[in-house]
Amino acid sequence: MPEENENNKIILSEEDRQALESASTTKEQLTYLYQNFEPVLNRDDTLKGVDVDENGIRDDIDDFINALIIPENERGYYQQSSRHLQTVFDHDYAGGTEINTEIALANAMAYGSVINCLIQLNLDWDDATGSRRMIDALILNTKLRSQHYAYYNKALDGSGIEGAEPTGDDCE
Repeated sequence: MPEENENNKIILSEEDRQALESASTTKEQLTYLYQNFEPVLNRDDTLKGVDVDENGIRDDIDDFINALIIPENERGYYQQSSRHLQTVFDHDYAGGTEINTEIALANAMAYGSVINCLIQLNLDWDDATGSRRMIDALILNTKLRSQHYAYYNKALDGSGIEGAEPTGDDCE
C-alpha cells in the first residue's frame, strides 16, 4: 500500500519497491505505479501541466518514470520520448493550415531519434513501445490534451514520414 503524501509525489514504500523489482517488464511496473499512484497525475486545465524543473517533462510524468526500477539509459529513453510528446503542445494545430501540417510533420520526423534510441539501446521492442504508449496515455490524460493531440494527428493525416537514419548517438 503506498504511503500517503501531501505534496502529490510518488513515495515508494518497501512493499512498492519489492513489487516493482518483481515485475518482469517495464510495462508491468508502469501498470503497478498507475494502479497505486494514479491520483498524483496532473489534471489541470493547461496543455503542458507543471514542469517546475523545466526539463521538458511534466513533473508528474517525471515522477512515474523516475519511480521505475530500470537502468538509467532505459529511463533516458522514456524521458526523451516524453519530452518529445510534450513538444506537440508547443503549437496550435486546430486551424488545419498548411503551416500546421508542416510543423506537425517536422515534429513527427524528429520522433525518429526516439525510435533510433530504442534500437540503439537494444530494448525489448514490445515492452518499450507498450510502456511508451502507456506513458503517452498518462501525458494525454485530459480532454484538452487529448483533443490537442487529435488536432496534431489530423494535421499529419496523409503525410508520409521517412524514418531518420540512426546516428549511433540518438539518445539524449
